Amino acid sequence: MYRTAAPVPEATRRPRLVESPLGVARVVHRKFDGGDRRIDDEFSQRHFADLTRGYGVAVRPEVLGAGTTFTAMAQVLLRELELGEDDLVDLAMVAHSTPDLDCRLSAATFLSEALPNGPLVFALSDSGTCAPFTALELAGDYARRHGYHRALVLVLDQSTLPYQIEGEAPQGNAGVAILLEDTGSAPLAIAHEVGVREADLPGAIDAALGALTRPGSTTTVIVGAGVDPALVRHDGPVLVGGAGYPCTSAWSLLAAHGAPDEPVVLIDHDPTTGDLGSCAVGPR
Repeated sequence: MYRTAAPVPEATRRPRLVESPLGVARVVHRKFDGGDRRIDDEFSQRHFADLTRGYGVAVRPEVLGAGTTFTAMAQVLLRELELGEDDLVDLAMVAHSTPDLDCRLSAATFLSEALPNGPLVFALSDSGTCAPFTALELAGDYARRHGYHRALVLVLDQSTLPYQIEGEAPQGNAGVAILLEDTGSAPLAIAHEVGVREADLPGAIDAALGALTRPGSTTTVIVGAGVDPALVRHDGPVLVGGAGYPCTSAWSLLAAHGAPDEPVVLIDHDPTTGDLGSCAVGPR
């Protein structure tokens, strides 16, 4: 049985930059239109009414229709990864910030059955838009501890939110599959800071770039929609993920970039949680 514990005090945190024993082998991105899973049945209406009652928000009955579940996205992404018979996954994670469409389905449960060898599978969502960085760091931790050779991280967004929320709602459904392996893959270094306020962001981004790149580097930097590109003081190209896809925007650009011969740096910030995630993919 695996247990969790409260975060360790600031004075005893691990070093800020972590070199993962697993590298990035493949990245697949896919957007999803429509969907055929309906949430306008009696159970769903009662579920969402109960869910929102204690928070002073209203259910949006006009949205209670068809949508795309994380399970449906996971099925497609798993096919597109084209894992071979010998590509056994030791660990799989589902990283997201928006909730799944239907509480009666679970992408993590699906993966535990669909992947051969019955790997350890779980979901994480407590880092906001920086959930993918948390997942990558955890994958390295588990690999280091248990000798895992291969891990799968699914980063998922879905836009059907049947209740009022603060800020902008997601604009679409999308998923990114990141396959991690310990051999023949692009090296991965990750940093994840917590409690980063808007006022701290310029210095925190400078520090992240300084840790992940060399002085004068022209490395490609990809930032999520939570980072103003003007704050990225860098000599190389800076690509900006599109708004409306909280977790997948930056990672979709990595998928489009392809396997890097030179390092690619990704940075994202969630102003609500204060998480700042950064990583370098490729030889540094």
